[in-house]
Amino acid sequence: MIIDLYKFLFVGAREEVNLFFNRAQELGIIQFISHAVKKAAPLPPNLAGILEAIKLLRKQPLKKEFEGAYVRDEGERAIDRILELKKEIERVEEESLFLESEIERVEPLGDFSMEDLACLEKEGKREVQFFLIKSEKREKMRLSEELIYLTADSGLDYFITINQKRRAFPSMIEVHVEKTAPELRERLEFVKEIHHELVSELKGFAGHISYLRRYLIDELNDHHLHLAKKGVDFPLDHSLFSIEGWVPSNKLSELEVLLKDRPLFVEKVAIEKSDSLPTYMENRGMNRIGEDIVTLYDIPSSEDQDPSFWIFWSFALFFAIIVSDAGYGLLYLALAAYMKYRSPRMAGKRRRLYRLVLVLATACTLWGVATGSFFGIELHPRNPLSKISITQYLAEKKAAYHLLRRDAVYKEWVQKIPAVEAAKTPQEFLEKGIVVIEGKEKYLILDTFKDNFLLEFSLFIGVLHLGLSLLRYLKRNLSHLGWFFALIGGYLYVPLYLKATSFIHFLGIVQKETIELFGLQLFLGGVGLAVVLALIQKRFRGSTEILTLVQLFADVLSYLRLYALGLAGAMMAKTANDLGAKVGLFFGFIVILAGHAINIALGIMSGVIHGLRLNFIEWYHYSYTGGGKLFNPLKKLTMKEGE
Repeated sequence: MIIDLYKFLFVGAREEVNLFFNRAQELGIIQFISHAVKKAAPLPPNLAGILEAIKLLRKQPLKKEFEGAYVRDEGERAIDRILELKKEIERVEEESLFLESEIERVEPLGDFSMEDLACLEKEGKREVQFFLIKSEKREKMRLSEELIYLTADSGLDYFITINQKRRAFPSMIEVHVEKTAPELRERLEFVKEIHHELVSELKGFAGHISYLRRYLIDELNDHHLHLAKKGVDFPLDHSLFSIEGWVPSNKLSELEVLLKDRPLFVEKVAIEKSDSLPTYMENRGMNRIGEDIVTLYDIPSSEDQDPSFWIFWSFALFFAIIVSDAGYGLLYLALAAYMKYRSPRMAGKRRRLYRLVLVLATACTLWGVATGSFFGIELHPRNPLSKISITQYLAEKKAAYHLLRRDAVYKEWVQKIPAVEAAKTPQEFLEKGIVVIEGKEKYLILDTFKDNFLLEFSLFIGVLHLGLSLLRYLKRNLSHLGWFFALIGGYLYVPLYLKATSFIHFLGIVQKETIELFGLQLFLGGVGLAVVLALIQKRFRGSTEILTLVQLFADVLSYLRLYALGLAGAMMAKTANDLGAKVGLFFGFIVILAGHAINIALGIMSGVIHGLRLNFIEWYHYSYTGGGKLFNPLKKLTMKEGE
């Protein structure tokens, strides 16, 4: 839920300022207000260095956790050494690359001594030079007799000249040599040894990650304390300090800790219109997972109602409908079991992620059982799994409805499949409704009835979901009451307009005769009520309320994506099975495995994206303000929170 925040003024003697903030940080319930102009400050160098060091150590293999006692000064020295090692390793690696390129450059010149060359040049008064040229270019030109051929390598020809003075030759590139290849190799071996020693020393710090995290938390606590103190004013010639802050309404009793035995004054003050009121969300259990999902998209306004409960459970439902396969749900349950096995004592975000996976997996499994979908396998109507399928039950109820009335739907199927005319029971009606497609029998009537239900159910979910959204902020928007009635009326009237049979008809929830009397009237009356209430509440601005009808209609149709994505996933699973059956046992297994793997990946992406989209776009449109900022009190971080 979203907890109300109160604004307080804190005043005390100047000498008490440090004690006050230390206590406030320990308490962790006050977000202090700074009236100074806020600018995005870069992360302090010390914190940036700690983060860089920890990031570097995470890449190293962990052999053993450091078990020494925590000393804060040692943490600083460890950070300095790690960053120093990083720079030295980078320098050594650069030198290694340079040496390797130099060896490759001078190696074709052969083995010789730079001392011998220097002696020759000095005693013989000669200049020794090396040149190279592309082999294909050399073949087309006449070379000077002064050029002595050495070797060819990688499409290049190498030459040496010994002259009284330095020369240049057309199309030739002089190769300057400072060290020979053997000398460079010797230096490279030495550099590699240094690199190995530096890397070994760096790996030795890998067990210090938890140690450095603790040091990071201490530095963050100091940094946050320093930032909070920047908002302090010192009135009366700096004899007092004063600062304002936000405190949750359910934490007021804890303020007594600040006042204990100290000359401090706390007074609740009025909230001004110019104040930017933060949002304090406090949830437990599954609602806490919903809060995590909500904050992925936006932070609710302090005036919003907490949507965490609705977002979490509707997301689980949408995800299950989109995946729509009990087999995949069982795989997700296996993933949840593996997460629990790997980390039996999960806490915080990890535990919430595990519970989210568990809920989504359970929802997928239950919905897959309800729709009779298992890895895209087509089940016979008399299969035991079909008997517990809700869609199978509804298809039978629909068949019984049409069989009893022998209406237009019944006659249409008799015309398409004459064999169904002999059916006496709903089960026979569905089982006789068979067509042969590509040599395979397909229960056309059963599949059609199931698809019709799933399509309508997607719209039903949309009407229900949006209806709840409209009612949530009814006090703020009275017109939502009219639109709620319009939604219900439209849902009741559209099947009559399309001459279709809704599941509310064949289940006996609402009779068609009743819909004929009230469906259209409820829709038109709801639209009229919405416009009238908008004019009463918003005056002239309410004249545009009628345009909401278009938006509402589009939003309801948007829920058809649930049916479309579920159908697409089922078709992909079936296609993978069919293709695998055609190519033999071995390759068929690979095809089926690859097909389902792709389908699972697409299902997860679709379930997350569209499952959240229906909440964040369509549902938020009528019951969400947003644009808030999370309540961020000054508090002392602990190792548990930092992990």
